[in-house]
Amino acid sequence: MKKVLISLAAVALVACLASCNKTCNCKWYLNGTVERETEEALDTEHFEKCSDMNTVVEVNGKKTGRECKSQLF
Repeated sequence: MKKVLISLAAVALVACLASCNKTCNCKWYLNGTVERETEEALDTEHFEKCSDMNTVVEVNGKKTGRECKSQLF
């Protein structure tokens, strides 16, 4: 029973940390080169997660656009 309670607490903690995350780390690429890195607030009206904000396309193996990932803490 103790292991079940600890497991449930761990799952709840992970869920809370994931749901509280509203900041994204974004890299802006131009012809495969990172032009700038930004921290952006997640626009929850239009996007569910940071990766939904990605606009990257790859041409001849080089990225162009914005690539966003969730900020861990």
